[in-house]
Amino acid sequence: MSALRPALLLCLLASCGRTGLVDYSTDGGEEWAARLPDGGVACVDGQLSLLPARPVVMLVIDRSSSMNQTFPGTSGSKWTALRGALRQALPAWGSSVELGTLLYPSVSSGACTVSASADLAPAPENVDAVLAKLNSTSPAGSTPTAIALERAGAALSARRTAGSARAVVLATDGAPNCNTSLDPRACTCVGGGGCTSTRCLDDTRSLERLTTLAASGIPTWIVGLRSASDAVFVDVLNRMAVAGGRPFVGGTQQFYSVSSQLELESAFATIRQQVGACHYLTPSVPDVGGTIELELDGAFVPFDPAQREGWSWIDASNGELALHGAACTRAEGLPLEALQVVVKCGR
Repeated sequence: MSALRPALLLCLLASCGRTGLVDYSTDGGEEWAARLPDGGVACVDGQLSLLPARPVVMLVIDRSSSMNQTFPGTSGSKWTALRGALRQALPAWGSSVELGTLLYPSVSSGACTVSASADLAPAPENVDAVLAKLNSTSPAGSTPTAIALERAGAALSARRTAGSARAVVLATDGAPNCNTSLDPRACTCVGGGGCTSTRCLDDTRSLERLTTLAASGIPTWIVGLRSASDAVFVDVLNRMAVAGGRPFVGGTQQFYSVSSQLELESAFATIRQQVGACHYLTPSVPDVGGTIELELDGAFVPFDPAQREGWSWIDASNGELALHGAACTRAEGLPLEALQVVVKCGR
């Protein structure tokens, strides 16, 4: 190895000689082997680069007609405030995030229609394209949130990154609707006007979509542009935030409840800090008989499956590991070029 000591070193050797060593011939055995299916990340000897897991994020943006309403505390609409907040917040995401977007309902289709694919597929350096898409779009139509979440999940499901770094951020100002299978005589009607099936509150289906996404490793952050008097909307978004797996902590609501452009900007900045923090990908993972030891700037870091301090595997077949506690805090301040992996396979 070079005389330059790497800041984060994974030593996958037959015997590293320290306590806390993880030996996959005894610590996992058949279970470990079962987690390396065809298409998983194989064990390859050598010194390889260990990289942060680049977050892949889909912005799911509600462009329903109610986004034309005046946003509290401003002279403009909710849509104008949302675009302004994203202009301020997204440049910080830059090349560190593969960003995509899906606007719903579809611009050129019916009030309850969602495009079959994302408006912009996730890609690095995609901020300008996302902002241009928002600038060329105007609010119209209803709020088919459940369909939009399903389409966004499909766009993310095939992307290789850390499980917690594959995420949806939903920004909406209305309770979900557009479910033609609901009975207007028995549902909670939203959106005003005469009640039809498409105006029924589509909470159950939306919650099911969020739960399915979270179970597949795609959490959802919920940003709600709200009126404090809209009890149905607040209740639904609280439940959606919990189902999505990333509720807001420390507030009166469990979603990111915003009532000004400044609060919008703060919400997006906070979410960016949470997506994919201290998660790394290695192109090689140990096989049965291999061992692993981690050092952070030359100091031994213990294996900690409880995920309180040290490091742990998050998804071994995906080559994903995470640092926790003080190790995470220290690693975040180190240069990317200092991240290395050294592998010696056991078989």
